[in-house]
Amino acid sequence: DVTSQKTLIENYSRVQGDYARIMWSPSTLIPPIFMTNENGLCSEWNDAMQKLSGIKREEAVNKMLLGEVFTSNDYGCRLKDHDTLTKLSIALNAVGSGQENIEKLFFGFYHRDGYFIEALLSANKRTDIEGNVTGILCFLQVPSPELQYALQVQQISEQVTACTLNKLAYLRHEVKDPEKAISFLQDLLHSSGLSEEQKQLLRTSVLCREQLAKAISDSDIEGIEEGYVELDCSEFSLQE
Repeated sequence: DVTSQKTLIENYSRVQGDYARIMWSPSTLIPPIFMTNENGLCSEWNDAMQKLSGIKREEAVNKMLLGEVFTSNDYGCRLKDHDTLTKLSIALNAVGSGQENIEKLFFGFYHRDGYFIEALLSANKRTDIEGNVTGILCFLQVPSPELQYALQVQQISEQVTACTLNKLAYLRHEVKDPEKAISFLQDLLHSSGLSEEQKQLLRTSVLCREQLAKAISDSDIEGIEEGYVELDCSEFSLQE
């Protein structure tokens, strides 16, 4: 059917035209966009990406996105460090293998003129009609100064939390062995001939040790700081 073929060609041409207008529009509404094919070669590097990185399209297209375009060396679009390159590689490989898309991965790189840029990366797999992955579509969101400040505060908060967790882990490690020793001694005392008063003291000490064990096992720092605690209720006698 010639009519259906003509309609298909017209639709394809219109889509191609829309694609070209989006990719090469100088409008500030179009974000920095780059794409790869199924082999990891950069297949697109739009106008906004050129301005953001200082890397021309002809310098990026048909080169390996990771290692030749984005690098940890002094050429190409230099990332902050090798760990950033590794992190980006793992994330994009996951997208390319069809596992999951990326939503706002935070990473930084240097403009060709030397100043540092922080951005949020979103990446989606590209597929053909049969659902096979044919590449990756990536676009960047450059945070406003306010958002950059918020992200920096978030990073600092995460670092402080990690430091606090490390300190708590150390304290737990230091307290754990003495707590076990106390528990062992309490078990021995249970089997010895104690008076009623001594048994009562032993029960009280067991309750105290159990409370200590619960306290050092609680790792919910945020909940502790906000005053959210889990109550453990049990019956007791006022004489105790």
